[in-house]
Amino acid sequence: MRLRRLLLPIAAGTAVWYLRSVYRFRDPVRVPPTGPGVVLSPADGVVSFVRRIQDGKIQSDALNAALNVGDLLGSAAAAQNGWLMGIFVGPLDVHYVYQPQAGQVTDVQHTGSRSDVALLGPGEALSMLAGQPTDLLGGRGTLENERLSFVVQGSGMQDEAGPVIVALVAPGAGLKATSYLKEGDMASAGHKAAFLAEGGLVLLSLGAELTPQVGVGERVLGAQTVIATNV
Repeated sequence: MRLRRLLLPIAAGTAVWYLRSVYRFRDPVRVPPTGPGVVLSPADGVVSFVRRIQDGKIQSDALNAALNVGDLLGSAAAAQNGWLMGIFVGPLDVHYVYQPQAGQVTDVQHTGSRSDVALLGPGEALSMLAGQPTDLLGGRGTLENERLSFVVQGSGMQDEAGPVIVALVAPGAGLKATSYLKEGDMASAGHKAAFLAEGGLVLLSLGAELTPQVGVGERVLGAQTVIATNV
């Protein structure tokens, strides 16, 4: 019994060490699907919300209020009409963020925060780990936490749909993101854009010409799942 009591905390500590020091840094091979007008998921995770943008705002049911999309994304390039999607990247997901489409990075913005808070409460975290979606749109963390955004202006059919904007929102206690981008870079669909050491919320803004292909609660894979198309 004494040996068992000693082994349990050792096993638990080893599992935590493995998850934080090895597993979260895994880099699986991804072969992006190709096709005209295709936008790929920028990250692995669970789709938390899909909301229509109208006149630069989206409706938050939790807050019963209209939110400014530019403020959420930390970018003035946000579409006036289109879609905003949120993907929650949990501790067991791949932590890399990928380019959603081919094109040029026209803007990279960092927005700090004086008081980052947890995106999820304990109950919401358990639901997310179990694959059950939680609408994070009205949470204080989604609205106020540190974030990093980048704008990709597509080429060809993607150019007609306007820029795609990706914003990385801190899960709490800072963003801890490594960005591989700078303004003026040419992006290839599916290439790595950033690394989220602690996971977080990934926002994706799409123009009105694009149609979402996934719904709330679906699990998506970065650089592989077709998240929207120009149809």
